[in-house]
Amino acid sequence: MRQITDKKLNLEFAFRFRRWLIVQHYALSTHEAYCRIVLSLCRFLGNKAMRDVTPLIIGDFLTQTLPLEWSDDHVSYQLCALRCFFDFLYLGGVVDSVAPRFLRARARVRKLPKTLTQSQMKRLIAATDNARDRALIELFYATGCRVGEVTRIRVELINFRRRCFPVRAKRKERMVYFGAAAAKAINKYLGRRRSGYLFRDIIPQQKGSLTHTKYVWVGMWRDFGDLVVYGRKHSKQFGSVRTVSRASANTKFRRFLKGVDLTRPERDRPLTRSTLGRIVQEIGRRAKLGMVNPHMLRHSFATHLLERGIDLRALQELLGHSWLSSTQIYTRIADRAVARAFRRFHPR
Repeated sequence: MRQITDKKLNLEFAFRFRRWLIVQHYALSTHEAYCRIVLSLCRFLGNKAMRDVTPLIIGDFLTQTLPLEWSDDHVSYQLCALRCFFDFLYLGGVVDSVAPRFLRARARVRKLPKTLTQSQMKRLIAATDNARDRALIELFYATGCRVGEVTRIRVELINFRRRCFPVRAKRKERMVYFGAAAAKAINKYLGRRRSGYLFRDIIPQQKGSLTHTKYVWVGMWRDFGDLVVYGRKHSKQFGSVRTVSRASANTKFRRFLKGVDLTRPERDRPLTRSTLGRIVQEIGRRAKLGMVNPHMLRHSFATHLLERGIDLRALQELLGHSWLSSTQIYTRIADRAVARAFRRFHPR
């Protein structure tokens, strides 16, 4: 009975850890990733209690759950999540020591972020073929926002006169700015809309579907009356499969649907991070720039500002970095422009 209790307690600790992360205003992506790692640890431990976990057990968990392709960053992130979880348990008096803090991952090699040149950015913008995609690329490049920040932008918070809007990420809020080109693209995309998420999901209206069982044709649709979120599923038979062709059954079904309300309510739902990423990748493919992702546009934003002489402290505020050391990595990229200028203008 004690073993069963310990297993249930571990899951209860994981559940309370999730609520604690929410209260501490961790980013949604962070607390989802941390909880996924903690639940994986709970499955690994089985009936072993959290108070009995040692650094060796944490080491076994890390090595036995490694994916086929992994990096030092993966191990560091796993350890970071486990340290946060055991800190939470230590504060609650569940454990007497923080086992993951006795392990140290190998030093991370900070690679230079991949960026696009200014001419490549112009090609990327030119490769957009609709108002939404143009506004998306212009906004990413103009503000340097993270993809999660872009998904949460609301139209009513955008100040078009000052060309700025607030974003909140990583437990703090900052103001970002955009230029005339981005403002023009956003206004063209919005039209007369002045509320809701800036890049919202488009839910197509339902048309009904015709299928069949072994014996009969069946038409199906959903009723969204009474503001039912997912709709109530309905079906109706349209003849025998043996005696009625698909075309005839479909004609009957379409005639029947003329008296049915197929309206699907438009919900104010933003495009997801993965959808925005796929949009940027597709535009990069059309521009023949290889693999382009939203974070590459953020890196390009920072690098191009440094090349044009922005103060490093101001860039830190625009990017929303907590530490100046995070911003300084862009100086290593901007130094390439300085080296090119030196080789071009020095007489010897």
